[in-house]
Amino acid sequence: MSSHRLRLYAVNAFIAVLLALICIDALPQSPTALHFALIPTLVRLGINQGAWNLFAPEPDRVNTRLRAEITYRDGERRHWQGPEWREVSAWQKWIGHRHREWFDHLALQTGAPGWEAWCRHIARLERPDLENADEGAEVRLIYDEAKISPAEQRPWPSIRQPAIFDNGWVLTIEKLE
Repeated sequence: MSSHRLRLYAVNAFIAVLLALICIDALPQSPTALHFALIPTLVRLGINQGAWNLFAPEPDRVNTRLRAEITYRDGERRHWQGPEWREVSAWQKWIGHRHREWFDHLALQTGAPGWEAWCRHIARLERPDLENADEGAEVRLIYDEAKISPAEQRPWPSIRQPAIFDNGWVLTIEKLE
């Protein structure tokens, strides 16, 4: 058997294993013990599906938003806010979905290792004119939530009505050196 053919079999086997893992993770009929045993591997591979609670049994009832307050070494203050998803086009939502999910996961404790790098990025993004803008800056990363009214509530709130976000929680205050 040629090395090219052997490599082709190996790649196909790898793809088949990945697809099987995704199916086990995503299908609700999968044995729970097998599913839980595979979660650490799925997370390491970056293919963990997590809970699919968009519609059932208990839909997600919270809108989230990230924002930051930045104080630069020269004393100037800037505010950054993640995209207002209800104001972007359908195409932007389509291509930005993973970005939105990244914002949601950044706010979790498991996102803490990325907070400093994200704060540096935001500091540079908001002051492109300032050389090494992230050096000496202080960034407060803030997580806001807005509760979604249950569908059973009558009359239904208008989709055009903006979400009412809380005052937020400070996830971290990064003093960038």
